[in-house]
Amino acid sequence: MRGQTAGLVVVALLGACDGEQPAAPPEASESAVASAAATPEPDLSACPETEPAEFRERTKPVPVPPVFERLAKSDMDHLAFTTANGSTICVDTTWIESIDDAELSEDGRFASFTWLGYEAFGHVVVDRSGQGQVVDTGNAPLPSPEGQRLASVDLSESGFGSLNALAVWDVRPAGLRPVAAVSEGFPAGDWRIEGWQGESCVRLSVVPIDRQPEDWRDMDKAPRDPWFAAEANGWKPAAGSCPRA
Repeated sequence: MRGQTAGLVVVALLGACDGEQPAAPPEASESAVASAAATPEPDLSACPETEPAEFRERTKPVPVPPVFERLAKSDMDHLAFTTANGSTICVDTTWIESIDDAELSEDGRFASFTWLGYEAFGHVVVDRSGQGQVVDTGNAPLPSPEGQRLASVDLSESGFGSLNALAVWDVRPAGLRPVAAVSEGFPAGDWRIEGWQGESCVRLSVVPIDRQPEDWRDMDKAPRDPWFAAEANGWKPAAGSCPRA
């Protein structure tokens, strides 16, 4: 439930990155739907060739979620989206078995979904502005208070996540610009983002591996240690709380 809620918050805030107050609709707005109806359909033939899927089990294309209707098409190896300028941007679905939590931002700019595959998982954000951009954020990213940045953490012992780092992106008028991707300095444990302090410090928490419950479903009940990552320190993780401005 936490991941699904985070996804809704992300989509709502991404749709308000121009500084307006964010809304939190569970579905695309009427304006986004109307915009989608007037947008040319994506061209799957424009997608690049992919490597053979060695461990894929599905025998049909990944179904296009209803919220992406008219904006996306799929074949066995791609999920293609129409961009704002009418071109096509493609998500490689070679390793993807299923997708869930599909969301479209209120203005139609961002499409996002969680995916599962063979010993792998991730969370894709498709930015339809300009020529389009595909970013795998590992888990659903959390926007900063002003919507100027996104942060995501995906760290596990298995390493099955697509990010395997703490990452930060700037939300630009067109596209997401990588700011940081830090994978060292994190003790083994269950990591998550608790929030932002301003636009330059991410509040983190961890349940160290030696204190994790036997049943992973009890993880939310386990006491968590506060950590943070600040721009002033190169986004390197540190125990404690964000410094006061």
